[in-house]
Amino acid sequence: MAQNIVFELDSNVYSKESIVKCLYWYSNDFTISIKLVNESYNVSLKPFTELQENKVSEVTKKLNREFIDYNLRDIVKKETNTIRELIIAKAFSNGEFDEEPKGDLMDPLGIKFL
Repeated sequence: MAQNIVFELDSNVYSKESIVKCLYWYSNDFTISIKLVNESYNVSLKPFTELQENKVSEVTKKLNREFIDYNLRDIVKKETNTIRELIIAKAFSNGEFDEEPKGDLMDPLGIKFL
């Protein structure tokens, strides 16, 4: 009988989006179930074929790292969203918000010397 790999992830720490993004890469080899119970996501992966015990342990360790990785990516994306939007707006602005640089070639900071 195929052994299920089960995780319980705190919904206050891990977003559903990061969990789904992580588990997507396992969908060719496992039937995946994600359920929100109280404040935790219960994740279960049932392999399509029998796995050896060492393979189950390997997948479990890899998934632990990947949950953290995808969660961190989600955090960074949220924290840098404003900057990303500003860069995109600037890239498509056609120069309409560009300011003339202060100073000139000989005085790039705009400080007049006597």
